[in-house]
Amino acid sequence: MMRLPLTWMLSAALGFAGLPAAAQADDSQGTTMIVLDGSGSMWGQIDGTAKIEIARDAIGRMLADWPTGRHLGLMAYGHRSEGDCDDIETLIAPGPMDAAAVEAAMAGVSPRGKTPVGRSVRAAADALGDGGPASVIVVTDGLENCGADLCALGESLAGGNTGLRAHVIGFDIAESTEQLACLAEATGGRYLPASDADSLNDALRQVAEPAPAPDPEPAGPLAVDEFERDALGDAWTVQNPSPQHFILDGGTLVTMTVRSGNIDDADQPNVFRWTGADLPDGDWEIAADFTAEMGEVQTLGGRKAVIEVGRFQDPDTHVVARLYRQGNSNDDMHLQVTSMAGGTDTSDSVEIAGDTRGYDLARILEDFETKGARLVLAKSGREYTARLEMNGWAMTDGGPQVIETQPVQMLRSAGAPALFTGTWGDKQTVVSFRRVEIRGTE
Repeated sequence: MMRLPLTWMLSAALGFAGLPAAAQADDSQGTTMIVLDGSGSMWGQIDGTAKIEIARDAIGRMLADWPTGRHLGLMAYGHRSEGDCDDIETLIAPGPMDAAAVEAAMAGVSPRGKTPVGRSVRAAADALGDGGPASVIVVTDGLENCGADLCALGESLAGGNTGLRAHVIGFDIAESTEQLACLAEATGGRYLPASDADSLNDALRQVAEPAPAPDPEPAGPLAVDEFERDALGDAWTVQNPSPQHFILDGGTLVTMTVRSGNIDDADQPNVFRWTGADLPDGDWEIAADFTAEMGEVQTLGGRKAVIEVGRFQDPDTHVVARLYRQGNSNDDMHLQVTSMAGGTDTSDSVEIAGDTRGYDLARILEDFETKGARLVLAKSGREYTARLEMNGWAMTDGGPQVIETQPVQMLRSAGAPALFTGTWGDKQTVVSFRRVEIRGTE
C-alpha cells in the first residue's frame, strides 16, 4: 500500500508550579541550580586570594551574562558544620534570576565542612523536578568524601528521563577527577578543570552557555511505495506497457528488459512513472531500493545492464540516476547522472568497478543480486547528483559504501518520479524494486 505524507507538529510550554504568572512569563531556557562548595578547603588560597572569594567573584561575573529567560537557584554544602555529610542548604529557590540576591547569599557561605557532592547533586535534582530543561553547575575544590558513587548517580539521573545535565568544575584539584567527570559525562554534561581565577571564569562561561537545540527528528518520506499489493493501480502510469515483462510479487515490483535501450528511447516499453506522487518545491530525493540480476563475468565482457531512477516527463525532458554495466572487454560498471532538456543531454559518470582493476566483479554481481542497493537521484538547487548506497557492502574491501557522481545543472526539471530496467544488447536484466520513496531535503 502506498503511504502518503504525514506531518507531525510538536509544541511544548514549560513552567513551574507555584510561581506567580510574572515569574512564568519566559522560562524557555529552562532552570539551572548552582551548587557552591563550602567545604573547609575552600579557604585555601591561589595567588593570595581564598578560593571561596575567587568562586564568588567568578559566579558573579557569570551572572552578568546569564541567558535571558533561564531560571536560577543556588545551593551550598559544607558551610554550616564540620563533619556533616547532610550539610546541604538551598539558599535561593529556583526562579527568575536575581543576581543581587545570589551574590548576597554567596557572601554568607563560610567554608568549614565536608564535600558531599553526590548528595548535593541529588538534592538539586529533586529541587529542580521534571518541569522542563534543567542543569546543575557544581563548583568544587575537592573530591566526594561522603561515600557517594558519582558514576552510579550520573547513570541514575540519565536514566530518569528528566533531561537533567550535571556540569562539574574541578577547581584546583590535584587528585584524580575520574568520578567527577563520570558524573558529568553520564548526564550529557561537561567536566572542566580550573586552576585559577581566569580558568574558573572561562569554565563557568562555557557551562552557562545555552545547550544547543537538539537536532530535529529527521522528516519522514513524503511518499513511499513498497508494492505490497497485486497491481500497480492508478498511482502509476506505465509507458508502452508490456505486462508480460513485469509483475508485483511478494512486496516487489519485478521488471525485466523488453528491448535494448535506455529510458529515453521513444518507443521503450515499461517506463514506470509514479504519477500519483508529487515532488515538493525546493530540494528533494527520489530513492529506490532494489536487487538486480545483471549476469555473470565473461571473458569478452558480460551483460550490458542498466537500472534508472529519476524524474521523467518524456524522452526529451528528464533527469535520471543510472547504474550500468557496460559489458565491454573490460566489463566495467558505472554510476551516472544524465539530464535531458529539449533533446540536449548533459551527464557525469564515475566508474565503480571493473574486472581488470582489482575488483572481484563476480562477488559484486552476487551482492547486487542478494544484498541489493539503493539508487538515488538528488536535487539541490539547480544541481542533480546520482548516488549509490550499498546495503552493508562495498565494491572493494574497506571501500566506501556510498558513491556519488559530480552534479549536473538543469534550470528546470519536469515530470513524475520514474523507474526503468534495461539492457544494452540482446540479454535480459531483471530488477526487483522493493521500495521507492520521495524525501524532501534541507
